Amino acid sequence: MRPFILTELQAGKLPRWGLLLLCALYALPGFVGRAPWRIDDAAGFGVALTMARGGLADWLMPNVFGEPIPGDGPLPFWLSALVIRVFRFAPEHATMRLVALVGLALLWSLFWYATYNLARRPGMQPSDPFGASASRVDFGRAIADSALLLMLATLGLLVRLHETTAGAAQVTFVGLYLFGAAYALDFPRRGGTLAGLGIAALALTTGWPPALALLAALALLTFVSDPYRLIRTPVLAAALPAALLPAALWPLALAAGGAESQQWLAGWLATNAASVGGPSLRNLDYLVRTLPWFFWPAWPIALWGLFAWRGRLREPAVALPLGSLAAPFLGAFLAPGGNGDLPLPPAPPLVMLAAVGLPMLRRAVVSLIDWFAVMTFTLIGVVTWAYWIAYISGYPPTMAYKASLLAPGFKPEWILDEIVLGVLATAAWLLLVRWRVSRQPPMIWRAVVLASGGLVLAWFLLMTLWLPVFDERNTYRVIAAGARQNLPDDYDCIATRSLGLAERTSLAYFAHLRFGAGDAQQTGCDWLLIEDNGPLSRVIGPQEEGWTLVWQGRRRADPDERFRLYRRAAPGPAAR
Repeated sequence: MRPFILTELQAGKLPRWGLLLLCALYALPGFVGRAPWRIDDAAGFGVALTMARGGLADWLMPNVFGEPIPGDGPLPFWLSALVIRVFRFAPEHATMRLVALVGLALLWSLFWYATYNLARRPGMQPSDPFGASASRVDFGRAIADSALLLMLATLGLLVRLHETTAGAAQVTFVGLYLFGAAYALDFPRRGGTLAGLGIAALALTTGWPPALALLAALALLTFVSDPYRLIRTPVLAAALPAALLPAALWPLALAAGGAESQQWLAGWLATNAASVGGPSLRNLDYLVRTLPWFFWPAWPIALWGLFAWRGRLREPAVALPLGSLAAPFLGAFLAPGGNGDLPLPPAPPLVMLAAVGLPMLRRAVVSLIDWFAVMTFTLIGVVTWAYWIAYISGYPPTMAYKASLLAPGFKPEWILDEIVLGVLATAAWLLLVRWRVSRQPPMIWRAVVLASGGLVLAWFLLMTLWLPVFDERNTYRVIAAGARQNLPDDYDCIATRSLGLAERTSLAYFAHLRFGAGDAQQTGCDWLLIEDNGPLSRVIGPQEEGWTLVWQGRRRADPDERFRLYRRAAPGPAAR
């Protein structure tokens, strides 16, 4: 590779207050002030809520109020359920979001220190022919700051890291693995143990295939990278038991249980096995369509970094993220179906590899990234404000009508706090752009500060001005209230059919509905709740004679989603 020069001025320190403020503006909106949202967010909350309210069987066999979910492991839900039980005085969904917020802060800390430890190694230092180069500490800090800014700027992580799901937790555990592997260069046994624990946590979150892929990447790293080759024995001696033993405790507990837990274990193992298959054109098409926007702007910088460091691929700062990146990408290609969860694990190593390539970016490329961020996020900010003002005021009518389609029938109000926060965030963005354009600072992190700041602005405006609208669109409060009003206080239980996990969680949380485990024939419940996409006038059908329609409803934001509540005409087995 060509030598590069990085002066002390170019490795200038990013003000800590600015970095922490940016992280806070990224993290807090989306965690504060909203109810559980449908699909993955509410489903993940439902697992932890079931554990917190249930018994040992719920902790061993993750489920959502009787509906099993053998695809996910229990670890992130154990942590959330434990905190929910400790803080009983707080709203349960707020407590779980607090756990997710702490996990996000932990991810950033682990990722920053992992990048810092790798970047300050001798093999990463810039050339110093005139004695004006940055010190190892300053260079490492500048690369770590840039890596964190790149993670904040990565489009695909924004929404996913604000969900209470196993997918968000696995990114934190990948960060723990990267930190342990980087820390092992100075303290092999302690670092290997931390890397192994990150792998074990990943196995207890998303299953064995991604965890084994990372374990294989760590083992391969100790053969191909010279610094890791010197510490191969202590690292692997610490990492292997730390990875395998904790990850095996939960499956062994299931195997030692009764027939139900053994059946649940068999389903979990089958799901793990089904997640690995042969090469699939469907997956290749999915990756090609998803990854360019999901990992923007990290992936083009990472490609440049890989090209620039092509002569030093065995350097730990390149070899570690490259191996950690290849393992989940290979798993994504071999998996039978693209389900939207696959791109998450490669994000931290990809961003780390991109940060390593920043010092070699040409000035023209830096300017292009800057102006693209300025134009894109300024336009997003203007559109967000314009449609919100039209939605509130009703003028212009065309824009107001289009905005109202997000939550038909919802009447928004002027909320002074959100307006003030939105104005302050917009003013901060304009000041950041002015600072970047006027001063032209030479620091290497300048290439990504506008991209991260612009994305934070867009997210902040959406989660302040538009939060009531999104909350109305994505929650099941109205459905829960409608179903509860049509149930007597002394009902026994409710059987369900085609009810999604998010809907099940929301109805149990908002309306405290008691669901039976299984269909109406198995549970003997005298009440039946069905979710489908049929017209409201539809009757239940001749095969279900003996049921009387009591209530039907839907969310105003989804005209195709229907809920029907039936009562058994004759007493069921449980009532006799």
